[in-house]
Amino acid sequence: MRGFFLVALVFGLLVGGTVAGVRAFTGRSSSPSARATPTAQPGSPQATAQQFASAWTADNLNGLYLLLDAASQHATSYPTFAADYRNYYDETTAGNLVAKVTGARDGAASLSVKVSTAYFGDLEYTITLNLTQGPAGWLVAWSPAAINPDMVDGRTFKSDIQKPTRGAILDRNGIQLAATKDIRYLGLNRSLIIDRAATTSALVNFGFTEAQVDAAFNDPSGANQRVAVGVVTDDKRDAAAQLVAQVTGTLLYFQSQRIHPLGAAAAQVVGYTRELTAEELAKRAGQGLVVGDRTGAVGIEASEDKQLSGQAGGTLTIVAPDQTTVVRTVVSKPFVPGKDVKTTLDANVLVAAQARLGTRAGAAVTMDPQTNEILAINSNPSFDPDAFERNDQVALNALAAAPGNPQTNRATQGLYSAGSTFKLITGAAGLVDGGYTPTDEFPCPAVWYGLGQDQPRNNWEGGQGMLTISQGLMRSCNPVFYQIGLTLYNKTDGALSKMSRLFGFGAPTGVVGIDEATGQVPDAAWKQKNKGQPWYAGDEVNLAIGQGDLLITPLQLANAYSTFFADSLRNPVLIQGEPATSRGTLPMTAAQNAALKLGLELVTGPNGTANTVFSLAGYTDFLGKSGTAEDAGVQQHVLFVAASPVATPAVVCAVVLDDGQYGSTEAGPIARDIVLAALK
Repeated sequence: MRGFFLVALVFGLLVGGTVAGVRAFTGRSSSPSARATPTAQPGSPQATAQQFASAWTADNLNGLYLLLDAASQHATSYPTFAADYRNYYDETTAGNLVAKVTGARDGAASLSVKVSTAYFGDLEYTITLNLTQGPAGWLVAWSPAAINPDMVDGRTFKSDIQKPTRGAILDRNGIQLAATKDIRYLGLNRSLIIDRAATTSALVNFGFTEAQVDAAFNDPSGANQRVAVGVVTDDKRDAAAQLVAQVTGTLLYFQSQRIHPLGAAAAQVVGYTRELTAEELAKRAGQGLVVGDRTGAVGIEASEDKQLSGQAGGTLTIVAPDQTTVVRTVVSKPFVPGKDVKTTLDANVLVAAQARLGTRAGAAVTMDPQTNEILAINSNPSFDPDAFERNDQVALNALAAAPGNPQTNRATQGLYSAGSTFKLITGAAGLVDGGYTPTDEFPCPAVWYGLGQDQPRNNWEGGQGMLTISQGLMRSCNPVFYQIGLTLYNKTDGALSKMSRLFGFGAPTGVVGIDEATGQVPDAAWKQKNKGQPWYAGDEVNLAIGQGDLLITPLQLANAYSTFFADSLRNPVLIQGEPATSRGTLPMTAAQNAALKLGLELVTGPNGTANTVFSLAGYTDFLGKSGTAEDAGVQQHVLFVAASPVATPAVVCAVVLDDGQYGSTEAGPIARDIVLAALK
């Protein structure tokens, strides 16, 4: 009768869907779609084998144990039985198991088993299930070999797993921009809290905000799970320990966490990490990744994730009962440590640039034109990247609601009109394609009528007499560059647009390590395609002063001036070891280049548009060019590009401010001071 009772009970448990046992011991997920539905005669070898396969696939250890014959249950208690399965799952890092019957006869059945593991890929093997006949049907004569055929004579599986620590991101001098550290937290075990109000008061008095405390209390995880209130700095360590001793339910603990020491000064370029999604974990099964593991979200953390993360490795072996002697190595996966990523960034310049931007929305890009290495990429407003690392919901909610899109990297993804900073390119096109020489003079009237009396163009600072191209740059005289644009329109087929592309506009710079926008250089083909209209002389004249449909990023602007100083268009370098590959040289003679460079020097001189923040303020070894972009007569943003020293520029900095009136006096001092910081 006992045999009949067991078979009937087991059949009811399995068909009814009772799932227990191993779920209490492991984190394996069940796979209902893989469960077999017994169709054989109850009590037959096929039916028993199907029930065993179904229970095993469904993580139902109770159901498995009830299928054992009396001798097996007498020899192996349920706790020992469950522990054998649990240890197998733990050592193999099993995440999912599917068992299927491949054959059954009196006395034995064969099952194919596929175990999907976190660290060792898929383990596939066949077991032989020994069966004994009882009064009501066949039962399992169990031994550990029913788990895996290698588990005989006391042998078990043993794993040795190495999990890499994420590498650091370093500046050019080895200063950490991102690293993994053990951070001290003060947290809660809410199941032990006696008086929430009193606990809140104590934590607020300690220094946390009420919003932080409420966020911890309202965390959706279980009441007995540890939740963080906030970070405890070294100077408050003793006070935190005293609070924990006095307030039941508070905890002091360390947690490994990614940190970004420069905070907002490098948030957009360095980035932060995030938890892998369930879909990503499934896609990368067998790579040693588990729930809670993180990956780069944005910035260098994302682009260099593979190198930073490394690869979990380990060895799965079968060992003798002494747990030391290796009988056989089943799987060995190489361990790849997380590697540091060394950048061309300069931590001191990053901090100085962010401080100099202050409260102004905009961006600054600082480069070494001799190597084309990026020294700093700054975007403002910025944010605390570690709010993402510590999952600080209060800070993240505030960030989501903050004006100005702080997470947007204006330096590489913000699109702006170039304004008068583009006049360098127009001057180059005029000298190369317009037939002009460095000594040719242009009238600089208060109003320019080159497009006809019915289309007057105002000169923002009034008439300036006759000016060469160098002097036109010095005074940023619109009519000089209007005239060059009109000449190019009449004499060439899109020479100005082509020249702008030789300076790198209208295409990604090719920088490795950070996402960037393409920008836009309009021409006749672009306008016809996008607007269904022909390219008029007015379009060329607008482009000549950096207006119209031209869109650039601050990174492209800095790279364009670096291109001019080096006479070579190269990709900017952000990650050390990446080459600054030349994509072409500028088609200018030495005399033409010198004339334009003279114009940039004159901008910062006594008679230049930026004289008050350079030469008259004592800063005499600078090149520069200002820009003020307009849209329908309303000033939108201001720009300035500064470089030093004049003879051979070692630093160039492009600054764009989202709102302003005068590029020279607003963006100019910021660019100047960033260059000075980089030259130290």
